[in-house]
Amino acid sequence: MSVVSEFPKWFLLLCLLAGVVYAGALYFRDRFNRTYGTPLAAVLGVFRFIVVSLLAFFLLKPLIKTVNTEKQKPVIVIAQDNSSSITIGADSGFYKTEYTDRIRALAMAFGDDYDVRTFTFGDGVREGIDSLNFSDKVTDYSALTGEIAARFSGTNLGAVILATDGLYNRGASPLYDTRITGIPYYTLALGDTAIHRDLLIADVAHNRIAYLGNKFPVEILVEGRKTDGETTTLTISRQDEVLFTRPIVCTGSRFSLTIPVVLDAVRPGLQRYTISLTGVSNEVTLSNNRRDLFIDVLDNREKILVVAAAPHPDVAAINDALLLNKSYQVETTLEKDFQGNTAGYSVVVFHQLPGQGGNGINLVRNTLLQQVPCLFITGVNTDFKALNELETGFSFQNMRPGQTDAGAAVNSNFNLFTADEATPKLLAAMPPLSLPFGDIETTQGVQAFLYQRIGSIETSKPLIAFNHSGVQKTGLIAGEGIWRWKLAAFQQTQNHDWFNNIITKTVQFLSLKEDRGFFRVQSRNAFPENERVRFDAELYNESYEPVTDREVTMVITNEDGKDFPYTFSPAGNRYRLDAGQLPAGNYTYAAQASNGTRMLKENGEFTVSPLQLESTQTVADHNLLYGLAAATGGRMVLPAAMDSLVGMVRERQDITAVSYENKQLRDLIDYRWLLGLILLLLGAEWLLRKRAGTY
Repeated sequence: MSVVSEFPKWFLLLCLLAGVVYAGALYFRDRFNRTYGTPLAAVLGVFRFIVVSLLAFFLLKPLIKTVNTEKQKPVIVIAQDNSSSITIGADSGFYKTEYTDRIRALAMAFGDDYDVRTFTFGDGVREGIDSLNFSDKVTDYSALTGEIAARFSGTNLGAVILATDGLYNRGASPLYDTRITGIPYYTLALGDTAIHRDLLIADVAHNRIAYLGNKFPVEILVEGRKTDGETTTLTISRQDEVLFTRPIVCTGSRFSLTIPVVLDAVRPGLQRYTISLTGVSNEVTLSNNRRDLFIDVLDNREKILVVAAAPHPDVAAINDALLLNKSYQVETTLEKDFQGNTAGYSVVVFHQLPGQGGNGINLVRNTLLQQVPCLFITGVNTDFKALNELETGFSFQNMRPGQTDAGAAVNSNFNLFTADEATPKLLAAMPPLSLPFGDIETTQGVQAFLYQRIGSIETSKPLIAFNHSGVQKTGLIAGEGIWRWKLAAFQQTQNHDWFNNIITKTVQFLSLKEDRGFFRVQSRNAFPENERVRFDAELYNESYEPVTDREVTMVITNEDGKDFPYTFSPAGNRYRLDAGQLPAGNYTYAAQASNGTRMLKENGEFTVSPLQLESTQTVADHNLLYGLAAATGGRMVLPAAMDSLVGMVRERQDITAVSYENKQLRDLIDYRWLLGLILLLLGAEWLLRKRAGTY
């Protein structure tokens, strides 16, 4: 602790001099000290000297600097793979019995010199290893490295001990993950590297959606390991009906055969098809001899028309995103080439139409008159005067030549559909759209999904907005260049899912026929078996006001006819239900509620798809683990030598405790004991003066 200040040191002498002068003038004017006597005058003078000197010193605003030293132990992360592939192989008994105790002992063996943090990973990342049971259906190294980077960035992270078999089926390879740079990874190579006798369905390629009355293809990849000369039968069935069979003769020690099959979509709704192989003797596992697939058979498709004034990359990006949704039949054309009628379409997307010189004005006007939902994408070639006359809910004022750039910011009050949680973060990295100069005014029924952001300033001008008042629905993308979002999003996420989702949800909202019912249940129609099944519900009274004080119930029925009752919980102006994780299969549900005047019911169906990724690969990949350890300065060991990991970490000179200095400045006047000292001295001085018979 030390006193620091910005004033010259000789100011301290002035403070002391002020105390001497004040005490001398008060108690030593009479050199004979007839009033107090010399001893008492000396004591009183010292008291007054200290008080005055301190007060003068406080006027200089001195600071006290304190330095606290904190010692941080090196953090050792032990990450244990909890996926089911670990226990596939000849040594599965070891992992189901003694291995758990050994990994716990490893964590304890580091002692108090290290801060040991344990995690399990697979479907997700969980702290601790008490839940270790090797039951997760997927392995995702990216989620683990992301969690480690988020939790321990900026800390004294010494090393990561990764206990796994080297197999992964979600995310990227850890060998190319830049988030592990500078951290030594010690890999504990689990699993069985021996190739065992196994026959499996390695992959099934199919569309998730088919259309009633059509045929749909299924492509099945069958593999065999050490099955030369064996015979098996491939069967495809729906419920108890066999739809396809084929005998297969395995040839060679590494057998592979792709079998194309065409099936008929004869029943609407979610259909479960089972693909199976008869087993051969001494297979390492039979769990990969069967694969279930679910096909949503629809009896209609919505038609989407994209009309452009001229070729543009925005049109191609939107077209590609919509084509991925098999429930859409997408047609893309130039305005000059379109000769049809838009009445039969669910949504029409107009790119820079109506154009300059009245180009496409009649097509747009007729589409609006037929109350077909429209999405307008404006640009420099848009005829804003003509567009204003169509009364779309968007009015463009003070339009001037030229363009300006505008980024995007999410409207937190938007509720027409739900965007991905990552949308705000991703939008911050998206390039701006090019907008014509001018102002956009909206009617009361318009709700902005995204606002324009100019530089770092978020405005109230809409960038993407929707008019949902009345019967006619319209949407607006107020600038061109959205194709750049597709490329930028791919750089951020390594896929186009976010961009495709934005476009799909925009069109879905416009194409959705508004449900004016008093009771609605909303949910996805397909879930993987490692994901929780959730529902939302809305209940309205006869005045179409939300009701949240009634009981809303649901009964979910599985394929065997067994019922599972649930009750929704109120959540704001709606209800929510979390049914948890359900076994793979087809399910139907029946929900009901009373709005006070009538009993309302909603029925539906959904499917839970099995995850069999972990049983597809049965041979551990220790080469990946060796490469990861070598690339990061660590080492790979086998379970028999896992106790040696403690010594390897202790031998490293760069994994050690780190001391941090925490400096803090505080005003000297904040120390209350100094105030107490001053009051004590003044009080003592007063008492001594009173005792001497003066004031």
